[in-house]
Amino acid sequence: RRQGGGGGSGGGGGAGRSAGGGTGGKPSKAGGVDEAKAALATKQVPLFSHLVQYEREAALSPAAIGRDIHPAVQCAGLQMAEGLLSGTNARVVAMLRALQAVARDFRCPAGKALSRELEGRIKLQIAHLHDCRPKSLAMGDAIKWLKLRVSQLPAHLPPDAAKRILCSQIDTYIDERIELADRAISESASAKIAPSDVVLVYGRSHVVEATLLHAAARGTNFSVVVIDGGPRFEGRAMLVRLVAAGIRCSYSLLHALSYTMPSVSKVLLGASSMLVNGTLVSRAGTALVAMAAHEHGVAVLVCCETYKFTERVLLDAICYNELGDPDALLQAADADQGGASLSDWRERPRLKLLNLMYDVTPMKYLTMVVTEAGVIPPTSVPVIIREDRDRAQLAGP
Repeated sequence: RRQGGGGGSGGGGGAGRSAGGGTGGKPSKAGGVDEAKAALATKQVPLFSHLVQYEREAALSPAAIGRDIHPAVQCAGLQMAEGLLSGTNARVVAMLRALQAVARDFRCPAGKALSRELEGRIKLQIAHLHDCRPKSLAMGDAIKWLKLRVSQLPAHLPPDAAKRILCSQIDTYIDERIELADRAISESASAKIAPSDVVLVYGRSHVVEATLLHAAARGTNFSVVVIDGGPRFEGRAMLVRLVAAGIRCSYSLLHALSYTMPSVSKVLLGASSMLVNGTLVSRAGTALVAMAAHEHGVAVLVCCETYKFTERVLLDAICYNELGDPDALLQAADADQGGASLSDWRERPRLKLLNLMYDVTPMKYLTMVVTEAGVIPPTSVPVIIREDRDRAQLAGP
């Protein structure tokens, strides 16, 4: 569950809503609600109090039933809330597939305009997904694209034909902007890996993993250094896949980055978004990896689909970010303490936990961005955004 933070406007894609809110949940006593809010407010880190605060206590299903949420959206929302869907591509595809099911099953009332009625229904589903987990920047752009397509549905066509057109457009978006784009990026980026290269990767990125596997399939002899960080340690899953493919790998945590970087020849990073000022938004710790590579003169290549390019500008990771589960920070710590536990951290007045999901990497620490449109410098990101906008205007409804 996500509990709205204290009044800011930039955090986590929005603030002020809590999952399970609305009219569907059972009303609770005012005193208990006030106590819960007061307890949550005391454990907020003031610098990030404007972000959507993470809370797990309330179930999402009762509220979803009361708000007439489609089963496909409920399933996708629960998977996102539980972390079963991680990575921007997986979340965008799951969201679009769920909304596609909403459009396919929608029945327009007689005498009503399909585009207007369907847009209202989709907004309700999107609000539920946001309650489950704040949407990423790329998800926000995909939502804008979908709403535009809904508004452009031909009014003269029967509702079933218009819905088939919309579902076909969603299929095309996923195929061209995500799946085919990932294939093109993996081919372009793998060509940059030379024999005897030592490639460093951070965490797990689907397109980075596909790039390394494609380079190995081409017969390139190289090795990989997997740098990982808590609390999710996603790099372990990538390590298993790479070792199974016969790639020589070594594994290290983020605090050992300065010891491994001198032997590295290239760095491959995934992306959550690329901003119009050339800034990279990715999982927390990415900026540290890029800055260390820059200090050692190592090229940093970012693998990013162009649908993740956004016109937003960020100068830091404070105004926009997402807060993860603070209890996840304690799982590894409790194991290291040999039985000592901080599970009662909410009762400790001087202890607060902060689990940031993203950070931002300035353009000067990035060498090139590998996209399906080619390999470009970070300064060319606004050019791609402008060309995509012009192409969309020419395409029309």
